[in-house]
Amino acid sequence: MKNRKNYLKSRKKNFKWKLIGWYSGSECRKCGKKTILQIEKYDSWCCITCNEWRDDVCGDPDCPFCSKRPATPYEAYYYLTEMEIDSAYRKNWRRENYQHKTDGMKRHKKQREFIENILIR
Repeated sequence: MKNRKNYLKSRKKNFKWKLIGWYSGSECRKCGKKTILQIEKYDSWCCITCNEWRDDVCGDPDCPFCSKRPATPYEAYYYLTEMEIDSAYRKNWRRENYQHKTDGMKRHKKQREFIENILIR
């Protein structure tokens, strides 16, 4: 049972990482693990295992990405999962990725078109 709990915890953690970015599938040069992630809000790559950014800060104080980027990816993870994802961002993500809603909408649209075609004849 303990292994199942650990599995579920790690899966939940990976799910939160996927909410803030996406995995590249490439290996980190430093640790050798496939944990390179692109965090969309900061438009930069990071290694989760090493807890380091792979991109340097551009140095422009007006840059919308680099000027607000935290020192480590885990700080970004904490900020984005605790502050933003639990708010409207998370709600919007769920709305867009709720598959059976869109499938149901398509099904109802087909039914309406079928009924309209029968009534027109």
